[in-house]
Amino acid sequence: MVDTGPLIAMISRKDAHHRAVVAWLETAATRDLLVPSLVLTEVCQFIEKHLGGEAEAAYIEELMRSPQFRIYHPMDDDFRRMAVLMRQYSDWPLGLADAAVVATAERLKTVEVATVDRRHFEHIKPVHVSYFRIYPEVGQ
Repeated sequence: MVDTGPLIAMISRKDAHHRAVVAWLETAATRDLLVPSLVLTEVCQFIEKHLGGEAEAAYIEELMRSPQFRIYHPMDDDFRRMAVLMRQYSDWPLGLADAAVVATAERLKTVEVATVDRRHFEHIKPVHVSYFRIYPEVGQ
């Protein structure tokens, strides 16, 4: 399961996590990386703001050509779970994209999350496991 941060770090050489994410992606080259479509919304907002609409379109085209990345579109039950999670962690706050990562991981019984947002994901209690394994090893 892939969160927003690694996708932004992957394309932004100025990002503090760029090198760690690129290195991790090389080790994960044979794995399917699932991206909730709501995460793509955050990534595209970043790209459009900093690089423009053409770069945003090119990014989506490139992502869709990659055999490694798969897009997950939430179901109604996922949105219900996201609302529960957003209320449960409202003091952070836990936004929609992060809630989508958790709800999708729970639905698909995924225990690994690629994120640079350790602050949230180390403390979230998913319903299917006691904790998420977080990659890449950054921000320690």
